[in-house]
Amino acid sequence: MHGCLPFVLFRIGVIVAKTTARVLDHIFSYGDLFRRKCWLVWFWSKLSVFLLVLLLLVAGLFVGMLSDRGRLTIDIPRAEIARFTTLTDLPAGVQSAPAQNPAQRAEPAAEPAPPVDAAVPETVHVSFAEHGILPAVWRSRDAWWGGYLAWLYRHVDLLQSNILASITLLMTGALLVASRALCLSQLRRQTEEVALLAVAPSRRNVHRQALRLGPEDLDGSSLQAARDLYIHDIETVRQNLVRWIEFDVRFVLELICLAIIAVSIQPMLSAQYLLLMGIAWYYLEGQDRRTEAERHLAADRVALELKRQSDRFQSARLIRGLGIEQADHDHFAADLLKLHDLTRKWERAANNAQHRLARDVVASVAIGAFLLFQLANHILLVNGELSIVGGAVFLATWILAVPGIRALRSRTAVLHSANVSAEKIQKFLDQIPTVSQAVGARFLQPMGSSLYFESVSYKSPAGRMLLNELDLKLEAGRSYALVSLDPLESNALVSMLPRFIEPQKGRILFDGEDIAWATLESLRAETVYVGADEPLLPGTVLDNIRGGRAEYTLQQATDAAKMTHAHNFIVKLFDGYESVLPERADLMDVSQRFRLGLARAMIRNPALLIIEEPQVALDEDTKSLLADAYDRICRGRTVLFLPRRLSTVKRCDHVVLINDGRVAAIGPQSKLVNASPIYKHWEYLNFNREFRHHDHS
Repeated sequence: MHGCLPFVLFRIGVIVAKTTARVLDHIFSYGDLFRRKCWLVWFWSKLSVFLLVLLLLVAGLFVGMLSDRGRLTIDIPRAEIARFTTLTDLPAGVQSAPAQNPAQRAEPAAEPAPPVDAAVPETVHVSFAEHGILPAVWRSRDAWWGGYLAWLYRHVDLLQSNILASITLLMTGALLVASRALCLSQLRRQTEEVALLAVAPSRRNVHRQALRLGPEDLDGSSLQAARDLYIHDIETVRQNLVRWIEFDVRFVLELICLAIIAVSIQPMLSAQYLLLMGIAWYYLEGQDRRTEAERHLAADRVALELKRQSDRFQSARLIRGLGIEQADHDHFAADLLKLHDLTRKWERAANNAQHRLARDVVASVAIGAFLLFQLANHILLVNGELSIVGGAVFLATWILAVPGIRALRSRTAVLHSANVSAEKIQKFLDQIPTVSQAVGARFLQPMGSSLYFESVSYKSPAGRMLLNELDLKLEAGRSYALVSLDPLESNALVSMLPRFIEPQKGRILFDGEDIAWATLESLRAETVYVGADEPLLPGTVLDNIRGGRAEYTLQQATDAAKMTHAHNFIVKLFDGYESVLPERADLMDVSQRFRLGLARAMIRNPALLIIEEPQVALDEDTKSLLADAYDRICRGRTVLFLPRRLSTVKRCDHVVLINDGRVAAIGPQSKLVNASPIYKHWEYLNFNREFRHHDHS
C-alpha cells in the first residue's frame, strides 16, 4: 500500500495540473514543463527535495541523540543477535563501557557460564553508552531508511561517539541548509528564466500585432491597448507562471515526499492530520467565498439604492407642480433609513473580508494545538507507538509542508489571474487587420496627373461614420490643406492613401488606377506620411534619416536634412549624424523631430507627401525655416497638409473642407474665408487664440 502511495499522489498532481492549466496552453502548457529549459528546473527541484529529506534525517538523528544521549539498553531476542551485530558491527550480550573515540568498541566482559541445569535465557541484555546515533540505528531497523542509516553508522566513525556525532550532525545540517538555499535560489532563477522564455513569444506577437493594427488606429485606442497588454497583462502572466511552475515542479514533489515520510512514521496520525486539515481548508475556503459574495452583493445593493434615490431628483418639477413636496420628503426619509441599513451591512461585510487573515490565523492556531495534543498523546500515552525522535521528525515534516499547502491554496487564484490576462492577450492577437495585399497585386507607378476619391465611405470600429460617399478629385503637383471640424474625418481620408485603412465602400485612384490592386511596397514608396510628433527610431541620427534603408548614403541623408533645415541642429549634436538616438532624444524638441521626419521622407523623394503638423508654439526662426522647407518640398510634388498653423493653410494652393463625411467646400483660403461659413467657423475655433497672441503665421 505504501509503495503505491507516491505514484497515486503524483498522478493526482498531474491530473490537477493538466485540468487547471489547459487554458494557458497557447502561452505555456503542462507539457512545456518537460521541454525547453525546464529540465534544469526539475533538476534543482529534485535536488532540493533530496536535501530536504536528508535535512529531516539529520535533524531527527540530532534530536534523538539529545534525547537518548547515545545510550541503548535493550533485551534482544537471541534470534535478533546476529541481525544486531550485522547492523551495528557491535557485539551483543553484556554491559559495555562508554566509547571514548570512534575506533574504540565496547568490549564485553566474560559472561559466567550458566549452570548445567539452568534454562537458556530467551533474550540477551545489551547496554551501550556514549555511542552516538546507535539508538536511532536500532529503532529504525524495520523502516525503509533503516538499512541506509545502519550502513552510515558502520562506515562513518564520526557517528559512533556522542561529541563527534553532535559536531558532525550540526555541520552536516548547516551544510544541507546552505545547499538547499542555493538550490532554491537556482530553482527560482531557472523558473523565472522559463517564464521569461514562455512569455517572449507573446511579447513578440503583441509587438507584431501592434505594427499590423497601429496604422489603422485613428484614435490611438488600439495602440494603448497594446501598451497595456505589454506592460501589465504579459507581466501578470509571467509572474503567475513563475508561481505556477514553482508549485507544480517544486511543491508537488515536496509535498509528496513529505507525505511519504509522515505516513512512514505514523500512518494513522497522518490520516487524522490530513482529514482535519482538509475539513479546515474546506471550511475556510467556503467562508472566504461567502464573505466575498456577501461583500459584493452588499456593495451592489448600496450602489443600486443610491442610483434609485438620486434618480428621484429628476421628478423635482413634477413634485413641485403637484405640491406634494412634504409627502415626497417623508418617503425619501424612509428610503434614507433603508440606505443606512444597507450601508451598515456593506461595512460589516467589508470588515469580515478584512478579517479573513485573523480568522485564518485563529483557525490555524486551534488546529495546530489539537494536532500537537494528538502528537503528544501518541508519544506519551501510547506505549512504544511513537518515539520522541519520530514525533519530532513527524512534526517537522508537517511544518515544512506549510509553504506547499499555502501555495496549493493560492494556486487556483494564480491560474485564474493568469487566465484572465492570457485571454485578453489572445483576444488582441486574434484581431485581423483590415488591410492586406491583394492576390496578383501589381507595381504602382508614381502618381503624375490626378488623385481621385470615388464615393469613399468609412465607419470607425466604434460605429462612427467618418466618411460618407465622399467624392474628391485633386490635381497632382499641387499642395492642399485638408481641414475638418472633426479631425478624425481628415485623418481617415489621408490614412487611406498609403492604405493604412481601407475604404469600406468606393475606391481611390492614382492616375486612374485603383490603389487596392497595387503592391503595398510600391504604394508606400511613393506615398509617405509624416506624423506630427513621430518617435525616434533606434540607432543614430543617420539611421533615423535612412529609415532602415542602408542603401542611402551619408551624402543623400545630408542633402535631405539640408532641404528640411534639419542639418542646422544635427551638426550641433555631440556626434553629429552619428549621435545615438533615442538615448540623446532629449537634445531634440518637437519641431526638430518634425524636421527630422521631413528629412526621412525627402530622402525617399515620394510623389505624394502627407504632412501632419505638430500643434506647438514655434519661434520666429523656426517658422521661417519651416516656410522655406515647405517651399522646397512642395516644388513638383503633390502634398497634403493636416495644418496646425494658419500660415500653412494660406500657403496651400487649395483648402479642402470636409464636414459630415463629405467635401463641404474646396478652394483657396482667401476665397473660403468669405464664401464658407463652416470654414470660417473652423478657422475661428483653431486660430482665434493665436490671433490674440499674434502667433498665427
